[in-house]
Amino acid sequence: MTGLTELEDTVSALRDAEMLICNPVRWDDRLLEALEPGDWVQVTSAGYDAYPVDAFRDRGIKFSNAAGIHDSVVAEHAFALALSFTRNIPEFSQRRYERTWGPRSELSLELGDWKNKTLTVYGVGNIGESIARRGLAFEMDVYGIKRNPDDYDGCLPDGHVLPADDLRSVLPKTDLLAVIVPLTAETRGSIDAAAFEALPDSAVLVNVARGPVVDQDALVDALRDDSIAGAGLDVFETEPLPEESPLWGREDVLITPHVGGRSDTFPDRFGDLFLENYDRLRADEPLVNQVV
Repeated sequence: MTGLTELEDTVSALRDAEMLICNPVRWDDRLLEALEPGDWVQVTSAGYDAYPVDAFRDRGIKFSNAAGIHDSVVAEHAFALALSFTRNIPEFSQRRYERTWGPRSELSLELGDWKNKTLTVYGVGNIGESIARRGLAFEMDVYGIKRNPDDYDGCLPDGHVLPADDLRSVLPKTDLLAVIVPLTAETRGSIDAAAFEALPDSAVLVNVARGPVVDQDALVDALRDDSIAGAGLDVFETEPLPEESPLWGREDVLITPHVGGRSDTFPDRFGDLFLENYDRLRADEPLVNQVV
């Protein structure tokens, strides 16, 4: 936020500032008391469910997110998780410590590929579009779920972008379900027991959106019942993931600590966005990704 660790110090410093850069993990609603009309809050994430957007609007506070700067990084992370399943990377990683080479003949039956498989991207925004493009590069049959399919202008062909109400219709033929939809009242818990039941038992779920989009209890049940083949998870209902979570220790689950958007190129990408918005703010022009 400001480099200060204590909330009280941050609030005090913010009273004399006109802008705040904030990570969603560090946001606290008590910061609102130090913000005044005309102030600007620039966040480092594309998602902004952690922020009181209505309060910003009511108080005349400008608010912008970082949509667009995480696209390729999150898409690569999604496929890193997906490819770890088909290419059995976790087992091979373990074998290096055991100095075990094969047997290759048995391993060949455990390996797979994504070519000619069906990818469903739940949420075709900027990041979802980037995931879809990579799916096409892997020669997958790609479908996208979007709130307003009529507004879509991207890489997917006609008939492959469906409204949210049609998600369940495409799940039975989905081999890889990539979740990247924003967390809203409508999407919270939308990947539930019925969704897992609709998926083939060979399907893999990858969630790089927000944890609560997936009903975590239903996910655990689906994994235990072999209703799906596996889950690559970067986000969770509670973060950090509690030690007692049944998701830990499962061979059919890959866990990364909400790092899908992290990269050594982030400072440059975010810096470019911030500086452009700073210039726009001084010129009294609309900000890039201005939500409020």
